[in-house]
Amino acid sequence: MKKVILFFFISLIGLGNITAQTSNSLQTQDLNVSIDSLSTQLSSLQHDYDFLYCSHEVNLMQLEIRDLINNIDINSNAILINCYHGRFDVDLYTAYRDNYNSILELMNTLKEKTETIQVAVTLKTLTSDFSNEEIEVLMNSCKFLDKCLSKLQDSSDYYKVVLDIYKDLR
Repeated sequence: MKKVILFFFISLIGLGNITAQTSNSLQTQDLNVSIDSLSTQLSSLQHDYDFLYCSHEVNLMQLEIRDLINNIDINSNAILINCYHGRFDVDLYTAYRDNYNSILELMNTLKEKTETIQVAVTLKTLTSDFSNEEIEVLMNSCKFLDKCLSKLQDSSDYYKVVLDIYKDLR
């Protein structure tokens, strides 16, 4: 009877070791699957972040340029209203001229910033795994930035013409 109990006890210990080894093996496999899943999710999140960051930077630049265009147009209209009424004010002319000069400086800054953003987006499209559609969206956005800059140049040229007309009222 002692031998049977001893045999039964040794069998339980052996079975416990086999179960523990199987359990450790399953835990290791589960851990590897979890790591692979998290790695895939991290890669996907990085991809989404890169695309959203590029889109955000381009859109923010477009908004800055459009905001400046709107301000230029507002000032041009204000000057035209004074021209139609035939009123000339030296102090007002000086303020508008100074505003025009600061606009030119801001335009140069925006052009440099736009070029930097365009280069950064282009580099990101080369180094990331964007789809063709995503690359096309980003490149079209960058091309639109060029159109915005062209419109900004046109608005500043118009502002200069209106300012000269106002100056001739003296």
